[in-house]
Amino acid sequence: MKEKNTNNLKLKIIAVLFATGLWMISININDPYQSKDYPVSVQLLNMNNLTSAGKYVEVVNDSDEISVRVRGNRSVMDSFSASNIIATADLNDLDQNNRVPIKLSTIKTSGSKIESIRSNDTYLEVKVENIKRIQKSLEVMTKNVPEDGYMLGKVTTEQNALKISGPQSAVDMIDKAVVNFDLAGATDDVSMILPIELYDKEDNKIQDNRLTMSLKEVQCVATVLATKEVPVIATVKGIPAKGYAYTSEMVCEPTNVVVAAKANALRELKEITLKEVIDLGKATQTVETVVDIREYLPESVILADAAFDGKVKVTANVAETFTEEVEIPVEQIQIVNVPDGIKVEIKEKNDNLTLKVGGFVSEKEKFAEEDIKLKIDILGYMNKENIIELPVGTYTLDVTLELPEGVWTESSLRAEVKISKK
Repeated sequence: MKEKNTNNLKLKIIAVLFATGLWMISININDPYQSKDYPVSVQLLNMNNLTSAGKYVEVVNDSDEISVRVRGNRSVMDSFSASNIIATADLNDLDQNNRVPIKLSTIKTSGSKIESIRSNDTYLEVKVENIKRIQKSLEVMTKNVPEDGYMLGKVTTEQNALKISGPQSAVDMIDKAVVNFDLAGATDDVSMILPIELYDKEDNKIQDNRLTMSLKEVQCVATVLATKEVPVIATVKGIPAKGYAYTSEMVCEPTNVVVAAKANALRELKEITLKEVIDLGKATQTVETVVDIREYLPESVILADAAFDGKVKVTANVAETFTEEVEIPVEQIQIVNVPDGIKVEIKEKNDNLTLKVGGFVSEKEKFAEEDIKLKIDILGYMNKENIIELPVGTYTLDVTLELPEGVWTESSLRAEVKISKK
């Protein structure tokens, strides 16, 4: 009886093993195991812990993109995808070699049919740097020029500085923050919203998404001014020493300057006057001075040439003079503009007129009494006195003098004339 029970147990065990084997065969035939590889992105955990400590974490060598091999039954694998895999790297586990272990798991509900999830990429590699923050003034760089006859005045920006942060190695590359303004053909003010660009010391444009800027773009306004070339003139004050006089020869160097302003401000501007910039008081020779023309420009008018420092050299010529009296025969007087129907004669034709003249010594040798022209203008007298018809009679009239260049007089001459009918 005992031997019979033992035989039954053996048969039962064999039956179980046989059934299990048949089940395994059936499973492998109907729902076999499969292995598939999936591309997966690793999620970083607890990044804020390092960021709040002033650290910047950057994944290197694309180590956050890994290949994961999953093995499981076909019934599971047929509906399995990369989105069912969770790959994480906890930065709290960062080691001294800047590596973080990668942990793999799945959110697939039929987890019991997943035999394994593994990857040859077991560590995430990172670079840890200090976060650096700087502030840069905005520079405006203009390219191209306004239309001929116009120039750029000044450029203003709504904000004049921006804050930049990022890994120290990237921030240290920044030399300047620039706005590029194109003014090609402009004839009036230009207002635009322009992007802010970063450049290194070699003027290479920096494009680094690790950098954070407080501003990405800024409103810019460029003032465009009209230009105009105008002469420079100067005036004097004071009286030279006795025996000397101002020759009225004034030289300004440069003689012309180009100025800029809004078109309506330039429309009426004909010249720049340097008023009383030279004092000739008691001068006995040529006087020179240098003035800054910018102090004499009208409001809102500027010099167009930025390279010109505004310095103008002004020279006033002072020369020695002479005075003498000359006798001029009355018969040298010319009668001009005589109306029809009347006759004009000078009385006392044999008399002489005494005239005190002065001039520059340098011109004295050229001076001759016959060069002095004397005239009596009859119509001029009638118009001045509002006379329509000149009655017969004797009149004392002004004599107009025409003196040679460099000669003058402070005297006035009058002569008697007789008016009669023809």
